Amino acid sequence: MKLSKTAQWILSLGILVALLVGMMSVYGSQRAEQGDLQSELTQLNENFVKYTTQKGELQGRLNKAQSDLSKLDEKFQLPTESVEITEAIFEAADDSNADIVKISSSLPKKGKATGEGTVAYDSFGITIETEGTVVELLKLCEKLSEVFTNGVMNNVMIDVGEEAGEAKITLSLTVYCYEGS
Repeated sequence: MKLSKTAQWILSLGILVALLVGMMSVYGSQRAEQGDLQSELTQLNENFVKYTTQKGELQGRLNKAQSDLSKLDEKFQLPTESVEITEAIFEAADDSNADIVKISSSLPKKGKATGEGTVAYDSFGITIETEGTVVELLKLCEKLSEVFTNGVMNNVMIDVGEEAGEAKITLSLTVYCYEGS
């Protein structure tokens, strides 16, 4: 069966129209997908800018928080040394049978000692008021000298009472705490 020229043209034109319709359909769906991707890309770019800004702000807050934390660590580390010193003083007082009436400590002062190398240290100024017999108070001074080999007794004031053997002593002591000790 042979088709006439008119039928061949109509058939060719139909196939061509079908191909154009198919291509337009694919083009339309590609165009719609490209539009969706473009709007999604725009949204992602906006989110990127927003989150980049937030990251900078959060990084600043993190740096501030870390700085505050290091300052607090420094503050909370120092009383630990002071507590250890106070415990050693009370232990020395117990060993010598002296009664501590009052004890006070200054905030530590940072310093550096030089020699063969440089050593960082904290120094604590401590004032101790105790009561007991003269012998007990002298034993306390001796014990404190033994316990705080890295300390200095700056001032010792003894007040001997009118009762037999009762006395009061006020000690000013500087204790050095070396880093790494």
